[in-house]
Amino acid sequence: MNKKLLKLSLLIIGILSLFLLEYLFIDKYICPTQLSEDSSTQVQTPKAMMLLIEFGKTDGLVNMVNDMKERGIYGILLINGDFIEENATVIKELLKTGIIEIATSYDPEPFWDMPYEKQYSIITDMIAKSEEYLGITPRIISSRYMASDETTVKIADELGIEYITARGTTELATVVYKPQEYDVKIISVSNIDVPEFKYGSFCDYSFYERNGTPQDMEREYQRAITEEKFIGTSHTYIGGYKERWNDMWHKFWDEYEVDWVDLDTLGIVDKSMPMWQIPINKNAPYTPEKIRPQIAYEDEPNVTNPCKVDDLNEGDGENIVIEEKNEVTIFHNGQGPMCLDLLEFLDENNIEYEEHLNTDMDFVSQLNAHKVDNPTSEGVSETYGYYPIIFIQGRAFSGFDESIEEELRKILNI
Repeated sequence: MNKKLLKLSLLIIGILSLFLLEYLFIDKYICPTQLSEDSSTQVQTPKAMMLLIEFGKTDGLVNMVNDMKERGIYGILLINGDFIEENATVIKELLKTGIIEIATSYDPEPFWDMPYEKQYSIITDMIAKSEEYLGITPRIISSRYMASDETTVKIADELGIEYITARGTTELATVVYKPQEYDVKIISVSNIDVPEFKYGSFCDYSFYERNGTPQDMEREYQRAITEEKFIGTSHTYIGGYKERWNDMWHKFWDEYEVDWVDLDTLGIVDKSMPMWQIPINKNAPYTPEKIRPQIAYEDEPNVTNPCKVDDLNEGDGENIVIEEKNEVTIFHNGQGPMCLDLLEFLDENNIEYEEHLNTDMDFVSQLNAHKVDNPTSEGVSETYGYYPIIFIQGRAFSGFDESIEEELRKILNI
């Protein structure tokens, strides 16, 4: 090769190199910026559901469902067979809202490694109680810690149960697995992935019992909403009953952009694989040494009235005849401050009264029968929005405060 040809070749190589460098510079430093700006406008809103857990009283549960109903937020209600039997009337009213779906759960122990015969007996008993007392066959089953294993999947498949729950396997993200061998979906719920809170479920109870605050949970919530799917969990005796935790949920629902969807939408399969490949998380570090709430439960301020009535009690009572009486008839939950103040007032003044608690089997029908002649109420709420509800001499009062007490004194001449 002569010198002129060599110089020409080097010149061409140099020019091509400059073009290549310019291309790489643009691709590395300009194009990603443009892509970042474009992608920021294409971020998908996360899909989510609430998971409500309750094994005790219904006050926080009813309050929570009312709050969710107002906002169109869907949820799963995780309850055991005994709770269904004891609170069937209230649960039926909650189901009428159309925003919650029942999941029957065995809370004494997790299903992990439990023999087939024992799991089968427990699961069929839970289903039977749901069918007997609520008239529905649940589509979801669960156990303590939301635990399940292949035996649970096999039984669910045999019984035609569509979903089971699993302790979180993908940190704050919720993932729906589909075992290829079974016609069942496994909902791996959101799990706290920071050591500070010992890997509990993404739940107010997990933060509360681990010395956490609503602010701690909000920091993790801000991370959860960056996932495609997540589940926010509440033990409703905390989230629906204790003021600062209830306010926290209101903030989450009202201030963050989330697509709150129903079970069928959230339950779309994310990963289909052989059963042996589906991860299982048995890490449930609940030990007495680590349970140290920042504020004792009894010292946590309650919501102003833990059991709003709203319109959960529509439709029943049309065929019940109410006897005309001069005595006071009250409907209440036995827990709210206004309810307790009314009971104290009645007892202090030796006033006889007929009492209906929201745990009574005929509570809803009796209440609506009394409301027939009083379409509106006096007092704190004109629309029967709060317990206690008081009927006396053809008049009705919702709630209880000083003005209602004064009116009752006039009616009763005391």
